[in-house]
Amino acid sequence: MVSRAGNTPQTTVARPVRKRRRLRWVAAATAVLVAVMLFGAYGWQPTEDGRAFRSPYLAQVGSRYVDTAVARFHYIQAGSGAPLILLSPGGTSVIGWKDQLTVLARDHTVYVVDLPGQGYTQLKDDSFAFDLDAMVSAVGAFMDSLGVRQAALAGNSWSGGWALAFAQRHPDRVTKLALLDATGLDLPGTLMWESLKIPVIGELAVKLSTGKSTVRGLAEGMMVNKQRVTDQLLDEWWAPMTFHDNIRATYLLERRLDWTQTERALAATKVPTLVLWGKQDTIQPVERAHRFAELLPNEQLVILDGCGHAPQLDCPDPVNLHLQAFFADSR
Repeated sequence: MVSRAGNTPQTTVARPVRKRRRLRWVAAATAVLVAVMLFGAYGWQPTEDGRAFRSPYLAQVGSRYVDTAVARFHYIQAGSGAPLILLSPGGTSVIGWKDQLTVLARDHTVYVVDLPGQGYTQLKDDSFAFDLDAMVSAVGAFMDSLGVRQAALAGNSWSGGWALAFAQRHPDRVTKLALLDATGLDLPGTLMWESLKIPVIGELAVKLSTGKSTVRGLAEGMMVNKQRVTDQLLDEWWAPMTFHDNIRATYLLERRLDWTQTERALAATKVPTLVLWGKQDTIQPVERAHRFAELLPNEQLVILDGCGHAPQLDCPDPVNLHLQAFFADSR
């Protein structure tokens, strides 16, 4: 009896000691993990591998730059006639309209422009906010720098929302508006995009998504006709996504773009608008196209079966036909 009783205090003491050790180990591991995540989010930068890429597409069509107080805008230009401005889709560059440039240039002076935080445009204004006001002002600054008083305007995804906001605030400067699978409704994005709104998580997610294999997965996930994501298109898509300014812009835009403003103004948006949507869009579901059609007073709605979130790349032929017809009488 004495021997068993003598062992009891040793057992009861050992268990709290082991528990405290485990708790200390968990706390230390958590602290290390938090430190690594904070360093990754705010200290580490991936290499800008895309800087070494020499774009065959830009060598063919010819890059142009125009300097403003906001940014040194990168754009391409073709054709003659009434001006038509295509805003590079959010997260990519002028390559996003590669299949439309020549076709639309038959009847228009076509400008395809990278707004700040996109493509090859170089931001100059350190206070640029990457919110809706800032992106709208950037569209105006680009137009002013080229002496374009009035133009037709088109955008896809984020850039559709920016084009919409510009048309709402400056209706006298927009003759016609084309929204391709556009943002602009006060509705949540996919889980992946919503996660970018979370500090630390958003920074890490964007920084870790600049590898070619990740970009291929992103591009193919947007498109039904995945064979169109060629190695050549992938290189063009990927290169500017590695630029540090563009990485920062991606998570800031996701956090700061306020689409309540654009949705509230839809009923008063009188600019003739083409709402063109891929039926199989997995990022902006096709139901959103119908909501735009319900709220816009002067719209045409086109749904393309067999197309995803970037229909101008996924299904260029029908997209070109609809854009040509819609913009035909733009002045």
